[in-house]
Amino acid sequence: MTSQQYFVDLHIHTAASDGVFLPEELVKQASLKGLKAIAITDHDAWDAIEPISSLAFKVGIEVIPGIELSTNIEGAEIHILGYFIDYTQSQFQERVLHFKNARIERAHRMVEKLAELGVRLEIDRVLEIAGSGSVGRPHVARALAEEGYVGGTDEAFTRYLGNGCPAYVPKNFLTPQESFDLVHSVGGLAFFAHPGIENRDELIAQFATQGLDGLEVWHSKHSNSQVKNYLEIARQKNLLACGGSDCHSDNLMNNGGGSVKVPYSVVEQMKRHLANKKQKQA
Repeated sequence: MTSQQYFVDLHIHTAASDGVFLPEELVKQASLKGLKAIAITDHDAWDAIEPISSLAFKVGIEVIPGIELSTNIEGAEIHILGYFIDYTQSQFQERVLHFKNARIERAHRMVEKLAELGVRLEIDRVLEIAGSGSVGRPHVARALAEEGYVGGTDEAFTRYLGNGCPAYVPKNFLTPQESFDLVHSVGGLAFFAHPGIENRDELIAQFATQGLDGLEVWHSKHSNSQVKNYLEIARQKNLLACGGSDCHSDNLMNNGGGSVKVPYSVVEQMKRHLANKKQKQA
């Protein structure tokens, strides 16, 4: 088989952040889907990368170490994906732990704002739902659903936790430039996550001059026309392309007919790009 016939999922969250998969289950699902490679891109966390890599190696699946970082520019929240990062570097881990601690403070504030609205949650329950992962709005949403305040997590975001909603609390953001620098400092590649959701395409040219390496072209919420659009923008701006399901639970890429089908060739292109960067720096 050629690299175009193998598929990958380069945007996966686990129980180390706001997903539900434990390492064993994730590797099992990736193997059942026939994926050749996966990227672990937890929010502000690297904890799942090593155990998943060990298990995946045994079944012939390549694991790309990654992360998803939240940034802010002009009041807009932009997510940046980092790939092929050396997550073992102590300075990187200290920086990410700072973000993780800020998430706990944010969760406390969201629970306080909900209480002001007469919606009472126990912060200990929210943290229990998060477990050892990076706590975030999805964990507060699950607690709201569990207590019967909403019918599901989507309603929790619509009524309380989404941007501009009464219990929304902004994150302690990096700037996009800081996120590019952080990813590059540990040997990685920086990608603009799900640009079709953010609807800020005018930022791509600016990011390209600041060190952005690529765009997440394929995404579970990108239409076919958006995929074509971002492939063309990537070509024009000399940027790499990547993609994935943005899986948090059961929507791991389905290469047997799912809407997100990313060929392994994109991983090969990323590796060539990294090799060329290292050659230039040598």
